[in-house]
Amino acid sequence: MIGKISKGSGFRGCLYYVLGRTGAEIIDTNMDGDSPRSLANEFAISRQLRPKLNQVVCHVALSLRPEEHLSNASWQTAIAQYLKEMGFTNNQYVAVKHTDKENHEHIHLVTSRVRMDGSVVSDSWDWTRSQDVIRKLEQDFGLAAVPSSWESDRQEQTKSQIDKELETGKVTVKRQLADKIDATLGNNNSLPDFIEQLNLEGIEVRVDRDRKGNPKGIAYKFDGVSMAGSSVGKAYSLPRILKRIESVSEQRIHPNISSMASHISQIIREQVKADITMPQLIEQLKHSGVDAHVKYTRTKKIKGISYSLGSNSIQGNELGKEFSWGGLQKYLQVSYEPARDRSIILEMQSADRNAVSQPMENLNGLSDSFLNELVVELEKQRSLKVPKPNLSENITKSEIPINLEQGKIDRAQMVAAICHQLLNDLGADSFGETGKNSYSIQRSGDALTVERLRGDHQIILQVKGQEIGFANLSEFDIQQFEQAWQHRSQAQQQNIDSQAKTV
Repeated sequence: MIGKISKGSGFRGCLYYVLGRTGAEIIDTNMDGDSPRSLANEFAISRQLRPKLNQVVCHVALSLRPEEHLSNASWQTAIAQYLKEMGFTNNQYVAVKHTDKENHEHIHLVTSRVRMDGSVVSDSWDWTRSQDVIRKLEQDFGLAAVPSSWESDRQEQTKSQIDKELETGKVTVKRQLADKIDATLGNNNSLPDFIEQLNLEGIEVRVDRDRKGNPKGIAYKFDGVSMAGSSVGKAYSLPRILKRIESVSEQRIHPNISSMASHISQIIREQVKADITMPQLIEQLKHSGVDAHVKYTRTKKIKGISYSLGSNSIQGNELGKEFSWGGLQKYLQVSYEPARDRSIILEMQSADRNAVSQPMENLNGLSDSFLNELVVELEKQRSLKVPKPNLSENITKSEIPINLEQGKIDRAQMVAAICHQLLNDLGADSFGETGKNSYSIQRSGDALTVERLRGDHQIILQVKGQEIGFANLSEFDIQQFEQAWQHRSQAQQQNIDSQAKTV
């Protein structure tokens, strides 16, 4: 299956095109209209929710190989899956099926990027995300796999190229090269290693250099055919190869950065609603566990925005253009008026800095064991220890696991209570640094996360509202929290005694 995405500002012209072809058939929609005019009028409803958004139309063409066919029911299932995976969860759409004279079956999916709640579907890297979804559709519906297109990077196969491969039964040299290079790049994090691996695959590589000896170009030779890297596709030119190698290397050093970035961008999309202001978005993100930090120059001019999740941070433009300071306003329609919002944001960030600086001063007066390893003084006070079952009592086997499980829940809740109290004492919503402390505690509203920072680096406790997860909470962890609580109590008592003597 081949997929192409285009975006525009006018629904009517796009609808006249997809519905104007002979034999065009609407096979799926969540709208009432059946003509370009009536459908365009309906699309105006979502457009009005974001009147300043220019690229409101998303037009996707999904094409099958000439010999392939899907029933309308299968197409409808595929369309629903595609829309969901691409983030179109509450959007107006219409799908039109075309069948060319050569039986080249394909559909045109026209949808609004504006959800009916006023939020906007991100178009950041939509072409790469679309390729991933299409690969899944090929597997789910038994379609022949077509190599992923990297848009302008890796040139997508044309219909004539597909026909030629079917006729000869042989994959073109260009496609073989691209496939082998892609596979090799995923396993190497330096240019020499990359070249050596390609040589083992029977591919000769020539790197051209400038007068200073710096690499400036790359060419490949395979199966007797030579071609420049850019001829294979932009993704195979030397600058892109070096960039992709660097990306592989960074992911090996920081394997969680990619998933963190995806999580942060998803949270931002979920929080962006119609008419939301920048301070409101920053506050909503904070409640969702993401700290947004606006960066200023010395003269208090805004120069960007960054996001933090736990101890990890990322620049807005690294997430995608719509998550940069300007992109939030241009693409996601977040409202920012300097006269109204500037002082609010500065005040919010000043309060956050004060909340963070105070607890670190408090920590200096305590021993390293405090919060370093965290929890049963409180357990003793609340009588939450798990009782050993009295075998003389009439207890069935089925009751014992339930009691034990409830006891573990109680102890996990106790740890959570201690963490909240410790953070309250510190006057902060976070504590713990890798390499310095044994545990990290992060709090946002009624959500709490405790992570072990030494050894296996596992999240040992997560609480959100009434839900609690503690699969990795060990007896050792509980004992460490016990000690921290005991130390806190002793420190407080010493402080009271000291004040009493002074009086």
